[in-house]
Amino acid sequence: MMRSMFSGVSGLSAHQLKMDTVGNNIANVNTVGYKGSRTTFQEVFTQTIQGAGAPQDGLGGTNPRQVGLGIDVSSMDTFHIQGAVERTDYATDMMINGEGFFMVSDDPNFADRSYTRAGNFSLDGTGNLVTPNGERVLGYLADEAGNLGNNIEGIQISQGETFPPQATENVELTGTLNSRVAIASAEGDQPEVQDVIENISEELTDEQRATIADRQNIQVFDSLGGMHNIELAFIKTGEDTYQVEAFYLDDDGNLNHIEDIDDNELTFDGNGSLTDGGAIQIELEDLPGGAEDLGFNLDLSNLKMFDNPSNVKLEERDGYSQGALEDFSVSQTGEVIGNFDNGQRRILGQMAIASFTNPGGLEKTGGNNYRETANSGNINVGNPGTQGLGVINSGALEMSNVDLSKEFTDMITTQRGFQANSRIITTSDEMLQEVVNMKR
Repeated sequence: MMRSMFSGVSGLSAHQLKMDTVGNNIANVNTVGYKGSRTTFQEVFTQTIQGAGAPQDGLGGTNPRQVGLGIDVSSMDTFHIQGAVERTDYATDMMINGEGFFMVSDDPNFADRSYTRAGNFSLDGTGNLVTPNGERVLGYLADEAGNLGNNIEGIQISQGETFPPQATENVELTGTLNSRVAIASAEGDQPEVQDVIENISEELTDEQRATIADRQNIQVFDSLGGMHNIELAFIKTGEDTYQVEAFYLDDDGNLNHIEDIDDNELTFDGNGSLTDGGAIQIELEDLPGGAEDLGFNLDLSNLKMFDNPSNVKLEERDGYSQGALEDFSVSQTGEVIGNFDNGQRRILGQMAIASFTNPGGLEKTGGNNYRETANSGNINVGNPGTQGLGVINSGALEMSNVDLSKEFTDMITTQRGFQANSRIITTSDEMLQEVVNMKR
């Protein structure tokens, strides 16, 4: 009877631990990145009253006679199964779709690391990507050219990040020129080209204006990011030829003729296709603000000539002003891409994630974090989407993988097990009481 009582005590203790596990799972049903646990039991020890007997002449064998002495906890396992997805649309919220853990650290040298599936990150006052507990999220930082480094360190996204300016080198126009505009020539009563050039910044006569097939304004950038307006005038000089003249628009709104432009004549055939010219080099000198002299190529090779109203437009232009960081996004491969207000994009860093041979061997340390143990196996650190690692989904969070229906079922069976073991103790006590009463 004492054996049964101690068995009941062990059952109470074991079922209490299981209820603790169930309670913790239910409590964390809405915890970001939480992984549910389970508790399993095993028979702790068996007392052998009589050993097994082998068959003999005329007698059969006998089985062993054993009495169990209760139960103990066999294991407390963590299920590293991916949880449901919650969309948040916050750029700093991330989830790993697949295998792996985010790496975080509160060590200034980032040597002491923890691991987590909870990607509810944010930016601190200096642009560090951090967990709710203030730990730095680890990865690789990029230089000003967007080249990623090799050292794992804290990801930083500073709002003071800038994108250096780049001078314009190439401008490409496309579209059509009207074949029916008047011809500028020194012959007869037709306006002269030079008169059109001289009066374009002042006041053109109707006859002079009629010789211009199109006027197109383009913006170019110098070495310091300063923007300059250039106006192009396409003056018809023959039945199938046009002369391209460029003017610099100064701060006072005056058009200043840019002289000494070579190969500025365009020649078309009867089908409206360009047969000669189209590659023009324009030079700007003595720019305000101390910028270097600017020279860029003007590509007009895609222009056509048709009996339609002119329609010349900018197709492509490089160069840009200095840009300030507006926002950022995170790609599936973990690249943190900055979007600048000059229209440019650049890699600021890349997330690094880790996987383990036996993630069930990791030890929970609180705050949704894990740490390595002797049984977690080899660690593999790499970029998302490589080496079997999962990809990053930005603007989403991984929710708890707890199954409430299963937890409630486990809670019922655990409660019944606890009640049954308490009844063992009560019944054994009553039996002992009967033995005591035999003396009366």
